[in-house]
Amino acid sequence: MKKTLLLFFVISHLYVCAQFCAFDHIVNSKKSNDTFISNYESIYNIANNQISNNTETYYIPVVFHIVYNSESQNIADSVIHSQIEVLNEDFRRLNENAVNTREEFLEFAGDPNIEFFLADIDPNGNPTDGIIHQYTERSEFVMFENILSNEITLDEVKFSNTGGSDAWDTNEYLNIWVCNIGSLELLPGFDLGQVFGYAYPPTNIDEALANISGLVPDWPTDMLSDDENVQGVVLHYTTIGRNNPVANDDDMIENNQGRTAVHEIGHYLGLRHIWGDALSLIGEDGCELDDGISDTPNANDQAGYICDFNKNTCTGDNFGSSGEDLPDMIENYMDYSPDNCLNMFTNGQINVMRNVLEISRNNLINNESSLCINDPQLNGQKKIKTIDLLGREHNRSHFKIDLYSDGSFRKYITHK
Repeated sequence: MKKTLLLFFVISHLYVCAQFCAFDHIVNSKKSNDTFISNYESIYNIANNQISNNTETYYIPVVFHIVYNSESQNIADSVIHSQIEVLNEDFRRLNENAVNTREEFLEFAGDPNIEFFLADIDPNGNPTDGIIHQYTERSEFVMFENILSNEITLDEVKFSNTGGSDAWDTNEYLNIWVCNIGSLELLPGFDLGQVFGYAYPPTNIDEALANISGLVPDWPTDMLSDDENVQGVVLHYTTIGRNNPVANDDDMIENNQGRTAVHEIGHYLGLRHIWGDALSLIGEDGCELDDGISDTPNANDQAGYICDFNKNTCTGDNFGSSGEDLPDMIENYMDYSPDNCLNMFTNGQINVMRNVLEISRNNLINNESSLCINDPQLNGQKKIKTIDLLGREHNRSHFKIDLYSDGSFRKYITHK
């Protein structure tokens, strides 16, 4: 059995140097906050140790906030649609490279049965395409003002009064902000690496606390937030979709398949990195730390954006039908592997994500891939598709026509 550490913390998807040299070390060196420790580890405990018996598909409405300063940062709607396709393939195990899951891990790989759709009704009940294009005078948003800071200044992208875009109700929508995230700097002119994205774990722990007892291990959580207005995912603009024309602007070709969003939403739904975030460079033994999930083998460190199927950094992972020591699960979405290498969530990870949705983010769950069925003005009608005046779908026209199942339609104009 693995040694379980019940862990939650904000995660950044970084270049290899930044992973080792800066961010993980900063997170691990934060002073603990007892309330957050209890709250986050309690919800993780119940999510990990109870079985989600609901087998229905969970549909999650998404709103993308494209916060741009230059046209290259103003991601086209077609790229956002591509990103939704990636999410729905990977969170349903319909991804083409699922066939590349190694034989020893096939018994652990599963279908999370979670799907995502662009919100079609905004918080005021108006029709929307779920994509906001918001110009900002800021050329970039940085993770921290300085490397020693506890405050995540990247949250400024989530507020219009700091040059960002205000969240829609984070209890009802998964908000994803896309912007130019500035590189981490140790000193002026000395970059540690590019932040690709980050996400906060859930904050609503009332039900979890009512169902859990016992002590939980200490864990640094000063960088976590219970502010509902900042809940969601932030992504660097180059990482979005499979068809992003500026994907190589970060000089990184290993993250061009839209899987940074998959990774960060995994964190948003409660998952830890599979190597447990040990800092081997400062003497921590990663084989003694863990993500708290029993069907992911221990790993001493992350994959380092190398798809090395011979990597086996910890011994003694003798579980599963083979009964043999299992290698590092570098194809897991919660490792730092090239996008084309990633192809699976385990059943244990799926159980955590579905329980977190049921316990702490339950207002995100819909029974259909549309919010129209919950709009009393539509009398239960279901939207079929959205087109422009020429009948085209997935276009950038401001003039939209929503077609509904009863033959009716609604016309409206969206604005950038």
